[in-house]
Amino acid sequence: MTGRRWALFALAVAGVGWILGAEWVSIRHGVPENHFIDAMTGLAFLTCGIIALDRRPGNAIGTLMIAFAFVSYFGNWGNIDVPVLPLLGASVGQWGATPILAQIALSYPSGRLRTTFDRLVIGLVYAWSVGICVVILLVYDPRSEGCRACAWEPTPFPSKHAYDAATSFAQQGGALLALLFILAVWLRFRRATPVQRRDLAPLWVAVCIIALVYLMSAFASPFPLADPFAYLLWELQGVLQISLPIVFIWGLLSARLARSAVGDLVVELERPLPPGDLQASLSRVLGDPSLRLLYALEGQERWVNASGQQELLPGPGAENQTRTVTLAERDGRPLAALIHDPAVDQGLVRAASAAAGIAIENARLHAEVRAQLEEVRASRQRIVEAGDRERRRVERNLHDGAQQRLAALALSLAMLRDRDGADPATAAALAGAAAELRQAISELRELARGIHPAILTEEGLPAAVESLADRSTLPVRFAADFDARLPVAVEAAAYFVVSESLANVAKYAQASAARVKLSRSNGTLRVEVLDDGIGGADPDRGSGLRGLEDRVCALRGSFSVQTPPGGGTRVLAEIPCDA
Repeated sequence: MTGRRWALFALAVAGVGWILGAEWVSIRHGVPENHFIDAMTGLAFLTCGIIALDRRPGNAIGTLMIAFAFVSYFGNWGNIDVPVLPLLGASVGQWGATPILAQIALSYPSGRLRTTFDRLVIGLVYAWSVGICVVILLVYDPRSEGCRACAWEPTPFPSKHAYDAATSFAQQGGALLALLFILAVWLRFRRATPVQRRDLAPLWVAVCIIALVYLMSAFASPFPLADPFAYLLWELQGVLQISLPIVFIWGLLSARLARSAVGDLVVELERPLPPGDLQASLSRVLGDPSLRLLYALEGQERWVNASGQQELLPGPGAENQTRTVTLAERDGRPLAALIHDPAVDQGLVRAASAAAGIAIENARLHAEVRAQLEEVRASRQRIVEAGDRERRRVERNLHDGAQQRLAALALSLAMLRDRDGADPATAAALAGAAAELRQAISELRELARGIHPAILTEEGLPAAVESLADRSTLPVRFAADFDARLPVAVEAAAYFVVSESLANVAKYAQASAARVKLSRSNGTLRVEVLDDGIGGADPDRGSGLRGLEDRVCALRGSFSVQTPPGGGTRVLAEIPCDA
């Protein structure tokens, strides 16, 4: 064994001797108490404290448990008729262990008091305990209670009345502290995450029961051996105190049992997993439903999820105290980040990430490919959006510039034509020029509408598509189940799907009628164009349909051209439209 193990062994031997010796003293002096329960309580705290110091040397819980085991038995040793020992038993043995027990409860399982209120409550409990012990050390003398055979105690101000008043005040003050302690436990429960509540629920039940028992005992007789009800509460406290070290041991065993599930994870990861299933497997093994898995991009300080979408790691700050980041690394480079509840055992997280190392590396490569595809989609979407912005700019320039100037010129020609005394030949020429000019304006307007229709910008998609149907050279039935505005890019893509499809129907389909339907459901816009022509449309043979497909796919939508049985063509586009 190592030197630390030998030291722990020696401490365990000394603790067992201290506890059993104290119980032997109580038995020799005929103290009417349940010596078995008392011994089990002390040995439970001592054993769990030794295990905690061995397994978690940086955790203060082990030290506190051992301290509780030693301090709580001063009262038993106080039965020996030797000066000072009864004094220590009446003060430290009776009141010194309570604050240690309270600190164990509020600091479990980390051994640290996390909030200011917790520290305030524990500080008050220690101040209350130390104050009572000091008063008793100053005034307690067994002979003042009529024990003439008791050893003399070096008490400066022996007074039975002062001792009785101090113990009574300690009982009543303990009731208030018990209420504050219960409040601290309740606040910690409210602040806790689901994982913390699951792990700490048995402990909180135990400490709440103990606090209630202390609260009830505060109104019983201050001399438990003389009052059966107070004696019953006293023994009940001992039974319930055993639950604290048992709960702590269960916490240690639970962590070890959870690590055995890592072996099951290795077997599960032998088969390929769909995207996202690795996160679900790790979440199940670690017992944290809120766990998230992000992957590091090679050579970049960026993190993406299984779908390739970029996300940020939680940074330092009060808002992120409920999340902990554990990095899975290989050869010093990060592969992934596990964002989990801080209550999950860090050793278990590292063991699970190491067991899933190969699966994490494979999933990271897949996520990196998806991130690259995501960048391509985003780039294509930016190109489409830039093209639409340019279309709108050209349409505005034609509408506000050339079209307005041509209209003014047509008005001037009409005024010259109608002037009195004009030569008939000149008037006829002016009339012909005006007609040609009106035709040019009409063609210019049609050109502007094809680039980007003003009605789409001003009134929205249903109105713009209805205008297309009205201008079509063949009958078109139009239906839309919404009239709300959609994102600009979605409206433009849907409009051009209808526009290009109707143009193809008029040119190639030899159809007698067409139907256009717009519907919106579950955050998706559905655009459907049907005709009764000869069919045979193929996106691979024309740039128009291919361009529509690129435009729709750039918005994460789907585009298809089908020839239903019986002839005709069906163009279907589905575009996500959630703003």
